[in-house]
Amino acid sequence: MRYRPAKDKTDREAERPGGKSRAENGTADKAAEENKPRYIKRATLGGLLFFLFVLLYIPSLMNWLSGRHIASDVMRNGIIEEYIQSSAVIVRDEKLLPPSTIEGRYIAEIGEGERTSAFSSIALIMNDTSDKLLNDIEEINSKIVKAKLEKAEKTDFFSNDLAKLDENIGTEVRDLIVACNSRNFTDMGKYRNEIGKIVEKKAEIVGANSTDSYITSLQKQKNEIQARINRNTVEIKTDTSGVVSYTVDGFEKQLKPAVLKKLTPEELDSISGKYSGIIAGNETVKAGQPAAKIIKGTDLYLAAAIPADQAKNFKEGGSIQLRINGTDIETTGTVNNINNGADGRKVIVVRINRGVDTLSSQRIVSVDFISKTEEGLKVPVKCLRDISADGTKARIMLVRYNVATNRTVNILCRDDEYAIISTPDGEVNKTVSLYDTYILNPDNISEGDIIEQ
Repeated sequence: MRYRPAKDKTDREAERPGGKSRAENGTADKAAEENKPRYIKRATLGGLLFFLFVLLYIPSLMNWLSGRHIASDVMRNGIIEEYIQSSAVIVRDEKLLPPSTIEGRYIAEIGEGERTSAFSSIALIMNDTSDKLLNDIEEINSKIVKAKLEKAEKTDFFSNDLAKLDENIGTEVRDLIVACNSRNFTDMGKYRNEIGKIVEKKAEIVGANSTDSYITSLQKQKNEIQARINRNTVEIKTDTSGVVSYTVDGFEKQLKPAVLKKLTPEELDSISGKYSGIIAGNETVKAGQPAAKIIKGTDLYLAAAIPADQAKNFKEGGSIQLRINGTDIETTGTVNNINNGADGRKVIVVRINRGVDTLSSQRIVSVDFISKTEEGLKVPVKCLRDISADGTKARIMLVRYNVATNRTVNILCRDDEYAIISTPDGEVNKTVSLYDTYILNPDNISEGDIIEQ
């Protein structure tokens, strides 16, 4: 028989499934009981947040879906221009210079758009022969410069030797004077021979360094080539002062200030269609054609064809603001004349005294003719309702003390997106003011509705 010791209580509990004692299980149960309130608290907080989200978001979503969403803004100052954008033909007082007798390229002495005085040379025209000769002159110039540099370097290199020889000559001369005074003819011959040898040596050094004959020959070649260039070169001169332009477009004789009152919309269309858009600075000239022109005076004219209903905003002799697109020119002009057309358009001609130099190479430009400029309370056109037939009055919905309030306003100026408005004369209590809040989409809003902001 074998003896098996009896198991105590602790051992029996240890053999239970899980290997835990009752004491350990009791501790775990107690910890689980303590954690229960935390889970409950988390669940309660999450549910509360979800409830608040639904409470706030759902009404807003329903309001937006039903079209009751209200957008508002604050009234601010701004500027609006009423203008007509049109292509305009430039008319100037231009004088073509005499045609060139040779074909070639021009070398400008007075640049495009620069002013020149009368009887001055503005450019030279050189043919292909001159171009080749110019290259030859450049090569000779390079040789002359190189020869002069070499001469200067050699002279500097031998300068110390030459100075020493000069000192030796001075010493021998002094000895020769002493020998002469003592009538020692033997020493006199000796010193004379020494001086001769030193002088010969100096002559050798200077002669080896001399390149004057070479430079002289190069200069002679250069003068001969320059004479040939002059025979193949034409000088362009002007007997009139003004602004120089090398853009000859063929309309110089047709578009003179004298024709302004006869211009028609059809004629302007024809000019625009034929305009070749020559770019200044191509530097080529054909024989028998002028290479340049002179723009006289300081005035130029802009002629544009615009619809007749828009031309009514302008009057002959009246002042007008205009802006030339693509440049920095924004200036005041004078309506020179308005010509009637047969196709529902009119020709408006505006005179300005700026831009003759800037626009010297252009014939057609894009211009904004500004008929009206207003500064004041600026609002989007989409917020205005009940706009009058003549476009001068409308209704706007303000928010005053969280209440929707209608206001009648004057439309001083407008474009496709914005309008400048003001309070009508005589209105004291129903005004519109800076920083008033207005409704952008007032279609579903009635006066007196409460607006929550």
